[in-house]
Amino acid sequence: MTVDVSAATEVGQFLLGDSFACLAGRSAWRQGGITHRHYTWFGDDTTGEQMAADLQAYVKAVDWAAKPFTSFVATFSGPLNLSETEFEQHLWQQLQALHDHDSRTHSWAEGYDPDPSSGAFAYSVAGHPFFVIGLHETHSRVGRRPPFPMLAFNSHHQFDRIKAAGLWDRLAEKIRKQDIELQGSINPNLLEYEKLSEARRYSGRPKPADWACPFSARV
Repeated sequence: MTVDVSAATEVGQFLLGDSFACLAGRSAWRQGGITHRHYTWFGDDTTGEQMAADLQAYVKAVDWAAKPFTSFVATFSGPLNLSETEFEQHLWQQLQALHDHDSRTHSWAEGYDPDPSSGAFAYSVAGHPFFVIGLHETHSRVGRRPPFPMLAFNSHHQFDRIKAAGLWDRLAEKIRKQDIELQGSINPNLLEYEKLSEARRYSGRPKPADWACPFSARV
């Protein structure tokens, strides 16, 4: 892991660029709510071990209430130019490796199902529930094309606070409106929200009904 200045600059340019539709991510960057770490290789075990340590430190240190939007963003030097199917394979390899290391010292997030086929699933690191968003250069959605593979870990606890404040629906509507302006349609993954397992949406690739998540939790 490195705190890579050039990678951080590219992350900022992407999040603040006209093609990025997520207003929450843009706001988080502007307000200093993004913790960014850059890694060498996407999908391998060494990176998983480094990410486990970094995310555990992040969960321990972050003040979820200090800023409206907070996220841990991991970027990777390569491999680049993956197809959407290849990216999804690397994403789950990476999340599996990360979990394998994290599970040695932490239990699954309380109140969430470790079964990725469950509607109550959330990815867990350091006992904290996250929704993971995958982005890469060749994504079919214009708004999800950073210059390298990227994973954003967003806290479910933060989602709950946004909903409790009555801001969720308004934020979602703004994001969908911008997505339509960018690409002429709503991201089909958004239409599955809270109906099926969120694991289906992590990579951003539309799934057939019989898709099976390759992740297995160690619980």
